[in-house]
Amino acid sequence: MKKGFIVLFCLVAMAGQAFAADWPSKAINLIVPYGAGGNSDFNARALAKYLPDLIGVPVVVTNVPGSGGTIGAAQVKNAKPDGYTVLVHQLSLNIAEAAGMADYGIKDFELGCVISKSAPEVLVALTKAPFNNIPEMIAYTKQHPGEIKFTANTGATTMWTAIGLLKAGAKLNVVSSGGSGERLQVVLGGHADIVPLNYNMIEPYVNDGTLKILGSVSDSRSELIPDVKTLREVGVNVGYDYMNTLIFPKGTDPQKVEKLCGAAGEIINNNQSYRAEMKANYQPPTWMNVKDTNAHWYKQRDELMAIKDTLQGK
Repeated sequence: MKKGFIVLFCLVAMAGQAFAADWPSKAINLIVPYGAGGNSDFNARALAKYLPDLIGVPVVVTNVPGSGGTIGAAQVKNAKPDGYTVLVHQLSLNIAEAAGMADYGIKDFELGCVISKSAPEVLVALTKAPFNNIPEMIAYTKQHPGEIKFTANTGATTMWTAIGLLKAGAKLNVVSSGGSGERLQVVLGGHADIVPLNYNMIEPYVNDGTLKILGSVSDSRSELIPDVKTLREVGVNVGYDYMNTLIFPKGTDPQKVEKLCGAAGEIINNNQSYRAEMKANYQPPTWMNVKDTNAHWYKQRDELMAIKDTLQGK
């Protein structure tokens, strides 16, 4: 019986390997749960240009926007786990679960690999603001509670930042805002004092002296602004990067996940045309294997779930 079982097990394993080796045999659909032109869309399309040369089939990018990315994510969650439907998403998937915007999370998917890291997100203010960094800002707001307006949206990463600053002692007046384009106009017009924005959006305004950077919201210092300290470095327990990731329906064959992620890694690490395109868009070419990607996402999820009641306004 034991010998027969071993033979059967080996045959099943060999069949699985052969099945994965035959994959893919048709186009792969990358689902971006946001509209065209955003960061996730840009990175999905940049990778999709080069993947067919390595995997031998077309790669199509489909935008499924709505409800903060939850509509597109749900579509992939409910898709057949055959490796042909893949989500391109970032930390908003964790935010949606912790904030109660979605009744599912990363445990309902198979996480693949990180394929990009966006330009660093920074906190900026007009140059005339009476503080030059995060510790000075916190000290100022303690002396002038409620005077300084900070923009954040419920259930968004900006709210995570606001919660971290408030827990660190800042006495801010947290006000709602729209997307990044609207936040830029809000701070330039003097309607809010501090806003979170990606560095590539505000570099010209920093260079001409209109805005100044108070600190970085990223997990680690960026080579673009190496002298800017992160929030974690100055005692504010929050930090994140928009790490776009290939995410598969639950139950997808791990060999298929590894095969697509391996091809993505080859492009990101070695394709000079792709790397030049990333650097031109203020993004350091970034790839993370499946194991490390899982560790990153679940660590981040733990941090967010620890403040889920605050994120949900309870």
